[in-house]
Amino acid sequence: GAQFVYFGCVPVDPKSPEARIVIPYVRGVLDALGVLNGPSHGEVMMTADGPCLVEMNCRAHGGDGNWRPLCLGLTGGYSQVEATVDAYLEKKSFFDLPDKPPSPFKAAGQEVIMVSYSKGTVISTPGFDVIQQLQSFVYLETGVRKGSKVEHTVDLFTCIGSTILMHEDKDILMKDVNFIRQLEERNELFEYEQEVSLLKSFSKLNLKEMGDNHEAQQHRRHFSSDRPDMF
Repeated sequence: GAQFVYFGCVPVDPKSPEARIVIPYVRGVLDALGVLNGPSHGEVMMTADGPCLVEMNCRAHGGDGNWRPLCLGLTGGYSQVEATVDAYLEKKSFFDLPDKPPSPFKAAGQEVIMVSYSKGTVISTPGFDVIQQLQSFVYLETGVRKGSKVEHTVDLFTCIGSTILMHEDKDILMKDVNFIRQLEERNELFEYEQEVSLLKSFSKLNLKEMGDNHEAQQHRRHFSSDRPDMF
């Protein structure tokens, strides 16, 4: 696998020690690159020696925009999308935006990137139905459906989807996050096709000892593709 697996994106309070380092660092990188206007997407690793730049791009954050409802809830009504539109069409609204997001945030929320500890061909997705009933549920994005082949998650590309969760009560949010992690660990997100292996007898059984006068039938062994340790 890769050196890391994504488990989610957690918003960082702008007044936290990490943010006090990262925010001026990112703005300094943008200035050095000559990026003066528009949204930006930056990735920075915090190391023992300080921040380390991974990526800086003159675009909005990706993820098909599934993060936008979370940003709206955390900030109280704006994201990179609204700010960019206002810069062109509503300049007064744009200049009214604060220099940084509010601290504390207006709600508690995060993106949960889901991983798979099992593999196989999916016949149903009962875990997704349960997730959409959680109190903090906002949005689910996934490409996994009936007929999809799921592999063990070993990197970003083998993740099975992401869920946006948000609630005014942080305890409810964390309860829902932990519940999703339990679904993953118990392999309850998906139902898989059952692979069947037929084991043929290499010789007739000792019929006298068995007290039977028929040839031994083929033995059938069932094993689930989500339990590779039980072959």
